[in-house]
Amino acid sequence: MEVNKEEAARCRDIGAAALRSGQTARAVKMFSKSLKLYPLPGVNALLQQAEKKLQSDGGGSTTNNGSSSNENTRPNYSSTPSSSSSTANGFASSRSSSSASMNNAPSTTASTTSSTTSATGADGRAYTPAQQQIVSHVLKAKEGGRGAHYRVLGIERTADEAGIKKAYRKLALKLHPDKNSAPHADEAFKAVGLAYATLSDTQKRTIYDRYGEEDPDNRGGGMGG
Repeated sequence: MEVNKEEAARCRDIGAAALRSGQTARAVKMFSKSLKLYPLPGVNALLQQAEKKLQSDGGGSTTNNGSSSNENTRPNYSSTPSSSSSTANGFASSRSSSSASMNNAPSTTASTTSSTTSATGADGRAYTPAQQQIVSHVLKAKEGGRGAHYRVLGIERTADEAGIKKAYRKLALKLHPDKNSAPHADEAFKAVGLAYATLSDTQKRTIYDRYGEEDPDNRGGGMGG
């Protein structure tokens, strides 16, 4: 009988340790075994405590399952990245379309570059089409008879001294040999200088307007064209 009592005590101790560590089912088993071997005082109470805890744990299991169920009922946001991805792809497509539009658009830079493409003059310096154009304009204005000086400077016959000076400075700056290397630029520069020298002098301008001589200082051969 003493042997059973010792064994019962051992089972009780094992059951108590199992109960403390959360092994409820093992605790119930050991407490039940202890009572069968010998009715030690307090074991029955421990067994009831373990059984209640075991039932509680079983409810907890249900609760856990309920939690799992609740988790399963939560809205699934996994589609959100796809939407974001679609949006990002759409944005990328828009950027691609914009890039394509920009690439297909006419290049104003290229046009500007081509219009200012320079050539090389006899002195090895570059000149632009605009510089060549102004040279041609002046040389063309120089020809054509009476009133050529006014046409060279691009002014009216009624222009005053200030207007004559302003027109001359503008053209001289564009045609000066240090600035313009286009063919015949020096000839155009001289034509502008002669026109200014004639029209800026009141006496010479009067003679020029009356007789049409290109250079009133050289009045040796009658009237000019």
